[in-house]
Amino acid sequence: MFAYAARRLLIMIPTLVLITLVVFLVVKLAPGNPFSVDQASSSGAAGKMDPVDYEALLQRYGLDRPWYVQYWRWLSSAATGSFGDSFSERRPVTEVFFGAPLKAYGGEGGFFAKTGDAFGRFLGSKLGATLLLNLLALFFMVIIAVPIGFRAAVKQGGWFDRVSGVVLYMLYSLPNFWVAVLLIILVGVQWKLLPFTGMHSDGYEAMGAAAKFADLLRHALLPAICLAYGSLAFIARFTRSSLLEVIRQDYVRTARAKGLPERTVLYRHALRNALIPLLTLAGILVPTLVSGSIIIEQIFAWPGLGQLYIKAIATRDYPVIMANAFLGAVVVLVTTLLTDLSYALADPRVRYE
Repeated sequence: MFAYAARRLLIMIPTLVLITLVVFLVVKLAPGNPFSVDQASSSGAAGKMDPVDYEALLQRYGLDRPWYVQYWRWLSSAATGSFGDSFSERRPVTEVFFGAPLKAYGGEGGFFAKTGDAFGRFLGSKLGATLLLNLLALFFMVIIAVPIGFRAAVKQGGWFDRVSGVVLYMLYSLPNFWVAVLLIILVGVQWKLLPFTGMHSDGYEAMGAAAKFADLLRHALLPAICLAYGSLAFIARFTRSSLLEVIRQDYVRTARAKGLPERTVLYRHALRNALIPLLTLAGILVPTLVSGSIIIEQIFAWPGLGQLYIKAIATRDYPVIMANAFLGAVVVLVTTLLTDLSYALADPRVRYE
């Protein structure tokens, strides 16, 4: 398995280079650049930039060089962990993503103080905001959809199986932006149960650590629900079909014939072997944790990667666009590898050569 993992890691390098090259070429094919007149017009500065200053800006950021020179400079910089400076934010891209210089994480004081400070800084960053929102959504998916699918398989053809299927597919058919607006009107405006904009309440900085985290969760609840409900149907039905296939196997009938309790048969024998298809599904879902949800983040004014990506595309912020693409590609490749390796943990019969 170690040799297999090593080969996969080596293959990731040219794959990652190819992905970023394609993204870079697509970005460069778009008309204009961050300092051209059509981009400046959005800020009311059209025609005000001196041609000499314009050329100086292009030279400063290397945009006057051929595309292959620009890509090589970006790739060389990315290999060292530096993704350049954001054109629109006027600060390093790593600060845009992480909210603070990486060396600043750690704070002052003892271990717990440093850990708490680092955690708080990360949650306040673009990447931290997106991860918090999507991890909460993934938590809702797992604790709701998997038990529903499990019970629907055990009670196949019963009222629970039929009702849950109808309800989940009804939820699946509802567009998330429509549900988001509905939740804002009902839960946020009329009933005033939860906040529906931004990440923080007024006076957030004066709160204690526990109060800050609770406030973050309250703000994340509505957008997380909007991200989660649409996935409940296919996760539940996927769980149901996978478990139905397993419980019909001979070894499950043998376990029952031995007189084992039904709970033991289902949880220790059937469920574990039904995990492999679910691991494949998890490998598809996990990359979305860092991609951000553009529509939901825009509606709820959630300051995550989705909102940042829209701004970067609108302003031709090449370093931010490339860093986002690089991060997404890395997560997809690593998640795919970890998913393949996890098959051997779920089923000892799986071996890699």
